Amino acid sequence: MRFLKHFIAAIAMAAAFTSLAPEAHAQRNRGGGQAASVIVIDYQRIIESSNVGRDMTTKLNQIRQQIAAEIGPEAQAIQTEQQSIAQAVQGQSQEQVRRNTALNSRLEQFEARLNAFRTRQQGLSRDMDYTQQMTINSFNTQITPIVRQVMEARGAGIVLDASAVNLMQPAVNATDDVVQRLNQSIQTIEVTRQSAPAPQQPPAGGQ
Repeated sequence: MRFLKHFIAAIAMAAAFTSLAPEAHAQRNRGGGQAASVIVIDYQRIIESSNVGRDMTTKLNQIRQQIAAEIGPEAQAIQTEQQSIAQAVQGQSQEQVRRNTALNSRLEQFEARLNAFRTRQQGLSRDMDYTQQMTINSFNTQITPIVRQVMEARGAGIVLDASAVNLMQPAVNATDDVVQRLNQSIQTIEVTRQSAPAPQQPPAGGQ
């Protein structure tokens, strides 16, 4: 979960910079070039404390558990077969194993099964990453108007994520304001499992 929170915070911070930078520029122009005031927002705490953030985290975890349940039985079966094969070859030399036709066939089948499992596992992992990315984009879209409201209320032209700030006065921390406004207006977020686009294949001939 720590990775998820850090990842979401980083994406949210980037989205905030992108979406709010024009407003900061406009305020600098209105102020004759004077630096705009700054507020700091802890996006990770917004996810942990707001109703919509907790709802998003819960739903993403449910999808992650669903994916784990889908591959769990096959993973267990492969582990069992691996242990069985290890017992079958125990005490045999490489030459003995090579001459054992039935055992060699079993090894080949196991290798094919393992490769197929890894391919499926990688595909499901890409699906989870893509689902998370799409959900984060939706989350950013929903919270940006709230962040703008807080900026206007505080007369700020720039918002920074707390993870990028070393020192600050408590007065510039607007996290509680954002969470309060979010809880008043947004309770849930739609989270749908997505299928990741197929990986791009490298051009033929290494071009």
